[in-house]
Amino acid sequence: MSLYPLCLMPQVIVSQGQAQMPLSPGSDAEYGSVHDVVAAFAEQGAAWVHVADKDAASGQGNNYADIARAAGAHIQLSAHIKDQQGLEAALQAKPTRIVIEAEDLTWTQNVLAAHGDLLAVGLDIRKPGVFDVRVTLDQAGASRYVVRDMATHHLWHHEDRHLLAEFCEQTSKPVIAAGGIAHLDDLHELHELVPEGLDGIILGAPLYNGAFTYPEAVAAGADRFDMFFWGPPQP
Repeated sequence: MSLYPLCLMPQVIVSQGQAQMPLSPGSDAEYGSVHDVVAAFAEQGAAWVHVADKDAASGQGNNYADIARAAGAHIQLSAHIKDQQGLEAALQAKPTRIVIEAEDLTWTQNVLAAHGDLLAVGLDIRKPGVFDVRVTLDQAGASRYVVRDMATHHLWHHEDRHLLAEFCEQTSKPVIAAGGIAHLDDLHELHELVPEGLDGIILGAPLYNGAFTYPEAVAAGADRFDMFFWGPPQP
């Protein structure tokens, strides 16, 4: 269980070698290399950035050399990595953490034993048997989970929040919630799961559609935490 502030991770989606820069209020969308975008989020205070290499995930090459050049923030890399070949390729990006998919449970168990804290396991909260799979992965040495909800019409703070809460309650490992945030108010609901083990939130679309900026997201939860004590926001 974590008693520290949530790690808010901007999501950087790389497609055809380009990624969208953080949106400034009143400006049009701009694109750049992944290391430029990571640097921009680092300047805004992000200690971690979740980089989703869409090209690698779709088998259209990868951007690992460019990702390896990124500096200023820790990289959590996602590229639908589900086998040894994909993992070995992803290591070229030199990320701090790699998200793997537990499609082959035997392979997943083996690499968790071999790589430890380097890996986080990505899981869909709606996949049949996901809670049973989590038990197996806990026993195999999983150090962290990235939990997503593929039902895109739902948000974590509505009727699906109980699924995320249940997942957090049933594991002693840190949990990162992927997506499910549209407005700053949505962050407040997930902050309440920190005592249950929620460790981070990946922020995607709102940072690019003008809903809020990364510094605004950080500020939205800043008064909800004390480094040494968990409690509700003070007046």
